[in-house]
Amino acid sequence: MIIKKDGLEKFNEGVPRAGKGTIINYRYLSESDMKNKTTGFFVNELMPNSEIGIHEHVGNEEVYFILSGKAIVNDNGLVAEVGAGDLIFTESGKSHGMKNIGEEPLKFVAFIVNL
Repeated sequence: MIIKKDGLEKFNEGVPRAGKGTIINYRYLSESDMKNKTTGFFVNELMPNSEIGIHEHVGNEEVYFILSGKAIVNDNGLVAEVGAGDLIFTESGKSHGMKNIGEEPLKFVAFIVNL
């Protein structure tokens, strides 16, 4: 299967996870496309000064892989700056949130796997 960006489902989500600002989601794969426990595969653009609110994962795990930009991440209480090439892995029972601290959109891959 080859998926080109041109035909992707694109949607804006204001106030992501009770944060603030805007995130644009590009859905490459949905749960129905895959035969495993992954619920979707996205490339996201978190706009400058926007943030994904701190939220807990229960019964699933989430991965963020930063493609470009920089952000402050709260990884279950540990606060750190991240940038291109960094990965954030959130296990079930843990929480995370992220704020774009750059002047450009923060681009990152995101996917969730149910346990």
